[in-house]
Parts: sequence; structure tokens; C-alpha cells
Amino acid sequence: MLKDVKRYIPSEEEYLEAFHSIYEELTPGHKAILNKLYQHCYFMKDNRRLRTWELSEAAGYDGDSSGQIGNLGEKFCKFFGVKDDEFGQPALAIVSWFPDEINGYWYIELIPEAARAFNRFHIEIQYKS
Repeated sequence: MLKDVKRYIPSEEEYLEAFHSIYEELTPGHKAILNKLYQHCYFMKDNRRLRTWELSEAAGYDGDSSGQIGNLGEKFCKFFGVKDDEFGQPALAIVSWFPDEINGYWYIELIPEAARAFNRFHIEIQYKS
């Protein structure tokens, strides 16, 4: 269950700075999680949300990757200089969670500010190559 706290959401510029700072230090699995979230955010017209097992599959993890999303969120918390609990839980530094009332599953989506920053980050690193 998510804590009921006022949520801090960094700006697109802050996320862009974070990607430049921490992306190379991320594990291949964390990079795969970000890429899958980004692809869904930008290329899935009708469904921008994912189940955590879809991220696990993309990253090559066995089982559910919700813990890996939390680990990824911790890296963003550290960069932004906020404590994990200031987001409610560390994963909320990068994703939003949505309950599906019909089937009871939880879905996640990349925070819009993070998605826009990740898009810019991809463009910038392509020009550097």
C-alpha cells in the first residue's frame, strides 16, 4: 500500500540532469526497465501502463521486478537529495502506480516529467555518438 504523503515530483530539467549523472552507472537490467517504460510511454497510443512482470521480462529478471523498480527509484532519490519516504516509497521517484479495479492488478507508468527528460536524454546521447 502506498503511503499518503504529498508527492515531490522533480522537473523535467532535474530528471534530465539525473539521467546524465547516473545512467552509465545503472545495471543493464535497470537500463532495460527504463527503456521499456519509455517505449510504452511514447509508442503505445492506448496503453501507456505496464505490469511489473512485463518489465521483469524486458530486463531478463525472473519473477516480478517491483523490487528492482524500487532499487532504481533509490538511485533517483539519492541524486535528488531526498529521503525515500519523501516520495512515499523509492519507486515513486520515477514511476506512478495505478490499481486496476477490474482485475486487481497494479500497473506502472513512467512519470511524465521523467519520460520527457528520458526522450531528450536519448536524443542528446545520439548526437554525441
